[in-house]
Amino acid sequence: MTDPADTRPPINEAWLTRMRSTKPEFLAKLFEVFLEDEPRRITALGDAVCRADLEMVRYLAHSIKGAAATLGMERLCDASRELEHAAKDGQAEALAVQYTQVLGEMEAVFEVMRG
Repeated sequence: MTDPADTRPPINEAWLTRMRSTKPEFLAKLFEVFLEDEPRRITALGDAVCRADLEMVRYLAHSIKGAAATLGMERLCDASRELEHAAKDGQAEALAVQYTQVLGEMEAVFEVMRG
């Protein structure tokens, strides 16, 4: 389970600063695509969690984890990894808790991106 006292920012500050100073247009495009694609993926993930579709949860959590890792979203990456592992290990009872953590981290990321 992710640590609720985790004080890391939603997006790694060093990564974000570097991208803003060296590739601002590319960063804007990355954020645009993420803000367009991820709400659909997080909705699909919630549906899969409700159905206890472990394979789909694993697949979607893995996809979110990859996007998060690429974009310096360490907390979201960690939460997604934990959800992916719960699905892979057949821990259906843990899915809702883990999904809630992923959802919270996703909202924090969205806030930074829209800010």
